Amino acid sequence: MPKIVDHDERRSHIVEAVTQIIIRDGFDRVTMREIAAEAGYAHGAIARYFPDKKSLLTAAFLEVFQKSHEYTLRRTEGVRGLEALRQMCLELMPLEADGPQRSRVVLSFWDRAAQDHELWEIHHENITRRRDLIRGFLTEAREDGELAEEVDIEDAVNRVSAHNAGWQMMAVLVPEAANDASINTSVDSMIADLRGSV
Repeated sequence: MPKIVDHDERRSHIVEAVTQIIIRDGFDRVTMREIAAEAGYAHGAIARYFPDKKSLLTAAFLEVFQKSHEYTLRRTEGVRGLEALRQMCLELMPLEADGPQRSRVVLSFWDRAAQDHELWEIHHENITRRRDLIRGFLTEAREDGELAEEVDIEDAVNRVSAHNAGWQMMAVLVPEAANDASINTSVDSMIADLRGSV
C-alpha cells in the first residue's frame, strides 16, 4: 500500500528547514541540497513544492510574518489603545533568544524585496496589514483620551513602524546594542511620548 503523504506537513517542514538555514548561515547559503539535508527529504521532493530560491525565501518570510501577526492578535486580546500598541511592539521586537533569529529572515527578505517588484508587493501587502493594526490601536487611544492632542495618527503610524523595523535591523547588525533592557526602554519611551501629558 503506498504511503500517504501529508503535503501541508511536508511543505511546512521544508519551510522550517529553510528558516533554520537562513538563521544559521544566511540566505545566500540556501541551496536545494542544503534544504534536503536539513529537512531529510530528497532533492526532488523540495522542488515539487518550491521551484526556486525566491519561492523558498517568500515562504519563510510569510511564515515568520504570519506567526508574529497571530501572536500579536493573541497578545492584544482584551486590551486596546496604547496598551495594545505596547503589547504589539513587544511581540514584534527581537526580544529573547529567538527574536534576532526571526529578524535575520525578515532582513533577508527586505534585501530581495528592495530589488524585486514581486517580492516588494508581497511585503507591501503584509506590512499594510500591520500598519492598519497600529492605526487601529492609535485610533482607540484617541477615542479613549490617551493620545496626546498634538499627535497626528498617520505620523505616529510611521513612527511606530520605523521604530519596530529599526530594532529588527539593530538585532542583526548591532546585536550588542539590542539587548532586552534597551528594547523595552525604547518601547516604553515611545508609548510615553504618544501619551504625552494627557
